Amino acid sequence: MDGRDDVKKRTPPCPGRRRSQPASTRTRSAMPAYVVPLLLLLCSLVSLAGAAMDPAEREALLRVMELVSSDRDWRSSSVPDPCAAPWPGLECKPDADDKRLMRVTRLDFGVPPNPACREAAAFPTHAFSALPHLQSLFLVDCFKNPAKTAALALPPAANLSASRLQQLSIRSNPSLSGTLPPQLASLRSLQVLTVSQNALVHGEVPRGIGGLAGLVHLDLSYNSLTGPIPARIGELRSLQGLDLSYNSFSGPIPSKLGQLAQLQKLDLSSNNLTGGVPATFSGLKSLTFLALSNNGLSGRLPAGLAGLRDLQYLIMENNPMGVPLPPELGGIARLQELRLANSGYSGSIPDTFGRLTSLTTLSLQNNNLTGRIPAGLSRLKRMYHLNLSKNGLDGAVPFDGAFLRRLGRNLDLSGNPGLCVDDRAVVKEVGVDVCGGGDSSVGRAITRGGAMWPALLRPSASALLCCCLLL
Repeated sequence: MDGRDDVKKRTPPCPGRRRSQPASTRTRSAMPAYVVPLLLLLCSLVSLAGAAMDPAEREALLRVMELVSSDRDWRSSSVPDPCAAPWPGLECKPDADDKRLMRVTRLDFGVPPNPACREAAAFPTHAFSALPHLQSLFLVDCFKNPAKTAALALPPAANLSASRLQQLSIRSNPSLSGTLPPQLASLRSLQVLTVSQNALVHGEVPRGIGGLAGLVHLDLSYNSLTGPIPARIGELRSLQGLDLSYNSFSGPIPSKLGQLAQLQKLDLSSNNLTGGVPATFSGLKSLTFLALSNNGLSGRLPAGLAGLRDLQYLIMENNPMGVPLPPELGGIARLQELRLANSGYSGSIPDTFGRLTSLTTLSLQNNNLTGRIPAGLSRLKRMYHLNLSKNGLDGAVPFDGAFLRRLGRNLDLSGNPGLCVDDRAVVKEVGVDVCGGGDSSVGRAITRGGAMWPALLRPSASALLCCCLLL
């Protein structure tokens, strides 16, 4: 056997290749890692090039477009296939089981660059059943013709059983009227439901919404909804955001809301809610934002609120609480905004508030607070807004000139006749007078029998003695 036979045994022949195959093999093994995924993507795109819409789904899409928008002649613009070159606001994806079919999965109307809504737009009720693969539908700033209202309506519940809708957003539609359809409870795939800023949407919230187990975000704010808050909302264990603000909900806050362990934002402000804050709220361990302002709530806050370690915003202005400020609030280390104005709080400002090192805003104005301002507030380095006006606070303001100048116009201590400052340069900025011990010509004031007397008019002992001698 010669050397050439030995080479043949060690190097198997490869049809169509030159003898430089070993070098080629080495080059191929050094192929960049991104090439293979890129080739697979190209193959996938080639396979999708022949995909087309189902004729029935195409017709349903055209009906929706013609019903809602007049931006163009949708039928002539759809040749040969709307999904082949998708319009703005239209998103298509290949069918999960048959890659040759393209399915409409998302529609956006109202906000550029999406199609604008026609002046006489109607609510696309049939889209919920005729486009069964639709996952997201947005109708924003669509129905706003005061001369023609559009009715909020859904198909019968039986026609929604196959719906794959995950996100429904109906916002800023001043001419959309009606009640929240009970068929919403049949959209079992919903994760985000937003029906907000539609002033003509009224009535009660369907209790069946509590059965949407996958719901993560529920926003029904800025409508004209009435009745009690359904307790069944407390069964939405995946819920992370709940906004029912700016409606006319009445009655107490359901205690079952305290079972929403995943809840991060809760806004029930600007309603007609009464009673107290449920003690179960101490179980909202994930909460970062709590707003209950502008209601008829009263009584003490649950002591367990101090255990909400992630709470950053506590906004409860304009409620007739009528109790002392709870010192437990000073234990919420991450609190950034604390707003408790105009709520009838009495007593002194707790010293524990000086421990809120993350605090940027403290609003306690227009209450019945008395006593001195805690010196600890002066050590809150992140504070940029402080309003203690219109109370009965007294004594020297415990803030140095640097603190007072840092807050500037974001500091309001006015309406507290007993307060005074030592720094004359900041008298005008904080709304109080200079404390005693300085030049009387500064115009400082003292309290006598509940009335304020200019220091220049205060009678001294020597002046009284002179008057007596003259007499």
